[in-house]
Amino acid sequence: MPANLPSEAKAKWLKVMEAKTPEEKLKALQEFLAAVPKHKGTEKLISMVRRRMAVLRREIEERRRKRTGTFSPFSVRKEGDVMVVLLGMTNSGKSSLLRALTNAKPEVSQVPFTTKIPVQGALLYEGVLIQLVEVPALMEGASDGRAWGLQALSLARNADVLMIVIDAQNRPLRQLYTIVKELERARIHVVPRRCEVRLKRIRGNEIIVVGKLKDCTIDDVRKLLRSYRIYGAIIQINGEATLDDIEEAIFEDIVYKPTIIVVNKVEDPEHMRVVDKLRSLTQGKIPIIGVSCMLGKVPAEEIGSLILKQAKVIRVYTKEPGKPPSSKPLVLKEGARVIDVAKRIHSFLYENFKYAKVWSKHLPYSPQRVGADFMLHDGDIVEIHA
Repeated sequence: MPANLPSEAKAKWLKVMEAKTPEEKLKALQEFLAAVPKHKGTEKLISMVRRRMAVLRREIEERRRKRTGTFSPFSVRKEGDVMVVLLGMTNSGKSSLLRALTNAKPEVSQVPFTTKIPVQGALLYEGVLIQLVEVPALMEGASDGRAWGLQALSLARNADVLMIVIDAQNRPLRQLYTIVKELERARIHVVPRRCEVRLKRIRGNEIIVVGKLKDCTIDDVRKLLRSYRIYGAIIQINGEATLDDIEEAIFEDIVYKPTIIVVNKVEDPEHMRVVDKLRSLTQGKIPIIGVSCMLGKVPAEEIGSLILKQAKVIRVYTKEPGKPPSSKPLVLKEGARVIDVAKRIHSFLYENFKYAKVWSKHLPYSPQRVGADFMLHDGDIVEIHA
């Protein structure tokens, strides 16, 4: 990421951050790009800006379609408790996997690029409704707008979990490399980065840093941000951030998506060795499972368990006084508190919360009377009193 951008380019970037509409942002990005010097140090920035401009053009086109009443098949709403987007290259078996896991009936064919619009299905696993969305196949250049690349990657950005489907019989390592590269070019990472930095502008003249800095001071950060005419900001750091990491956060909206790799067409010991090789390459950072849709070897239970683990969700059962617990759980993020349950049930319980009773295997005895900030675990039963 470039350091030493000319002051004119930094001033133009301020206009990008202040733009309100996609049209204003697109115009501001065009002006910023014209002010950026072209050399090796700015190649990554220029590439990122061009991709962002392509996304904005697609967004503007989508809005134009909505105004004229034209339906976009890529407008997929999140339904259920967890949204999983299936990504893969052509003929990797995404459609077959979706058929095996859900009630969906996508067309399955050896013809390349059979899937041209998103196809949805639902998997119910231990009370959690998992929405699986198969998107059109990715290819090299997807992040630059080839075929349906931008639309598919936009859906991936909105997912809770990504499922990358690899064909064990067709250059599997190359497939994985291509998909991960296109995701990273779209600012989507499948492995947590060494350092995560989020920058939020605020009113006033205070720069607040939450987290650890490396090889720089808070004064260095202030000077950097002021050079971009950013005078008020909260910087949240997970890990240790250098000045380059802070500067990168000014430009890029990078997200991390928990991911599962499904290796399809595992039909003999040689294909199983492909699974082992991928596990070795990823060093256990991404769970990998081998399946064969053709042979009917698709362990739905194991895949459902992996999805819940990667999504980091818990199931909490509510209970009214004198009645048995509900059979359908509330699905919450790990770290959820009792007050989060009250808020989900009804605003009255949230606003008038008094105490709760919790039944949990993590308590020395149950039920136990707890306060609003009591942290819940998977399988806990909660009775709210207001």
